[in-house]
Amino acid sequence: MKPEDAGRWKFPALAKPESDGAFCYHVQRRISVWFSIRLARHIGPSAATGLDLFFGVAAAAMVLMGHWLWGVVLIQMFGVFSCVDGEIARIQDSSSRIGDFLDTLTDRVTEVLLVAAIALSLCDRDDPVSALSAGLALLGAVFMLTTSSEKFRSAWQMGYPKRKLEWLFSLVCAGSEGRLLILSLGLVVSDLTGNSSIMLWLLWALAVAVSLNFLVRIGLVCRHFKDGERPGS
Repeated sequence: MKPEDAGRWKFPALAKPESDGAFCYHVQRRISVWFSIRLARHIGPSAATGLDLFFGVAAAAMVLMGHWLWGVVLIQMFGVFSCVDGEIARIQDSSSRIGDFLDTLTDRVTEVLLVAAIALSLCDRDDPVSALSAGLALLGAVFMLTTSSEKFRSAWQMGYPKRKLEWLFSLVCAGSEGRLLILSLGLVVSDLTGNSSIMLWLLWALAVAVSLNFLVRIGLVCRHFKDGERPGS
């Protein structure tokens, strides 16, 4: 990319308004585009995905070791670079199916690692049985919701329009960036107050919200999409 082309890619040119969650679209995309424009001159989208995975694994490691505030910083860096790899691909016109696969896989693996790290770290601060139960409940709910998104995409060949159909859930739990934002806020408040029960109850609350989102999504898909029909067709 030539330096003079950078002006073409100002926010929200690189965003995905239909599938981006509210926090991702309004906050993370404004930050990620700054990185994407500059990094696109030097690296490809696969390298950016590698950086994204690094931040995600490092965040999980920090949380697991009990350094929750540093973990939150790395979680948010992971969220930003989760946008960067796709944006670089669009800037360089090098989008590919394998890139999309690796990007999605990185997001799912990192979220599992982070929730597991939070639950295990809570075992040292609270009742281990309660911590592990809450973590498993959230992981199960996230698995159902993310599976519904990926199955929708394979069936209709497009991203699920969660901002349009699930505007309320998109603020909290419909996308991974919303879930990680809620978990980040919980980690900060719990660490600063020294009250680990806040994080424990937040895991349960998020598990309930994600499960409800999954049930609502089933109804919305059945209501708004007919077999083999794309929106607006």
